[in-house]
Amino acid sequence: MKSIRYAFASVSYHKKISFGIGVCSAFFLFILTSILNLIDIEKSFYNQISNLLNVTDYHTNYQKTIQFYSSLYLITLFVWGLLFTMLLFISLKIKKQDMMKWRIMGFSNRFVIKQSILESIIPILAGIITMALFLIVCQHTYEYILIQVRPLLAKSLGVKPVAFFSSKVLIESTPNHLANTASDTHFLSMSISNLPILTIFKAFSRNCLLLLSVGSSITLFLTYFLSFNSKKVFRT
Repeated sequence: MKSIRYAFASVSYHKKISFGIGVCSAFFLFILTSILNLIDIEKSFYNQISNLLNVTDYHTNYQKTIQFYSSLYLITLFVWGLLFTMLLFISLKIKKQDMMKWRIMGFSNRFVIKQSILESIIPILAGIITMALFLIVCQHTYEYILIQVRPLLAKSLGVKPVAFFSSKVLIESTPNHLANTASDTHFLSMSISNLPILTIFKAFSRNCLLLLSVGSSITLFLTYFLSFNSKKVFRT
């Protein structure tokens, strides 16, 4: 409890750097979650179409799109890790005097490391809470953004729409009784305009755990790095 109180006090005192880490985490959490949900949309559409139609161009486009999203996800995660490392390094440099005071007061090296991890996790948690509230309150806005971004990304990849429906295929939520329903006419119902809230938060939860684990690991590494380069601060 004492460690948490000290951590909140430090985060409150160093507001600017803590705010930067929180905003950075919230922004990249939004991007990472969006990428995973775009993959969910592609898979949902593919599962509804692949069993009914055999279009080679569409399968090629699907594989190309999924590969692009996967690469974009890894690149985004790497950029976040790099930016977080820079912000954290600046933060530890600013808090160097605080660490010296802890050592003078008799706190152990383990306590200092634990405090560093707590102080880096708190802004990340603030970003997570902010994003969770946004997804809950603005779910439809979030879905609209994904639907609008999807064709733009496809266009940037050079993926052209595939005309896999003939004049004998009707795409309707409710078939029209006036339609010409010949024996070789097929009705197909598709739904790609929205995502279940469970699907959204499944991707969100995965990214939350990822950011927390990566953030904690980077903090641990940087704290050890500074401990070996500053004997005045960390003295065993």
